Amino acid sequence: MPPPLPSHPLGVRLIGNPSATLIVELFQDLCCPFSRKMCITLNQPGGVFERIRADPSLASKVEFIFHNVPQPWHPQSPVMHECMFAVALAVDHDPEKLKKYIVAAFDAFPDFADLHVVDKSRKEIQRMCVDIAAATLADEMGGADAVRTNILSHLSFDHLTEEEPHMGLGEVTKLLKFHTKHHRTRGVHVTPTVYMNSIEAPDVSSGWSAEQWVEKLRSVCGE
Repeated sequence: MPPPLPSHPLGVRLIGNPSATLIVELFQDLCCPFSRKMCITLNQPGGVFERIRADPSLASKVEFIFHNVPQPWHPQSPVMHECMFAVALAVDHDPEKLKKYIVAAFDAFPDFADLHVVDKSRKEIQRMCVDIAAATLADEMGGADAVRTNILSHLSFDHLTEEEPHMGLGEVTKLLKFHTKHHRTRGVHVTPTVYMNSIEAPDVSSGWSAEQWVEKLRSVCGE
């Protein structure tokens, strides 16, 4: 039997036109301070996304997609990403809800820094992530308790037995493997890494201002 394949495209659409001529792919780690810095520049008031929405020409041509890149040198990173995949399953991969979770997870990044989680267990880190989702999505998913129950159902290890002790988290682990294979296949190592129309744009930096981003987008779009 061949290996399983994703049942839907990988990545979370953050903004833009599905028929865009410029697809910007953001390969980011939820546990990376530089990914967080880029996220802030994109999402803050007056940031890149707000400027794109205000410009009909760019809004019709550009699409941004987020891709998960767990970084193993931060041991908490894969746990943070598997929790995002549990959120994805809980919201049926709704991009608007996932975008809210991504922004909230980056906002909470200081709590997940190496210094602050070095003595925490996998389950404790999961609970931290689930609390972020509960606070962010409660109004849309029947309240904080309902959010926690839903997401934790995808993070349960109750199915593990002595005969099958390494089965992981089922669909969550499957998504983690798909996304890991994806960024490895694309040659992504550090985060954030940005691709534009399937080609790496190595000049794009987490230190860029919104103005630099818009200038780059206009240039690639031929404006």
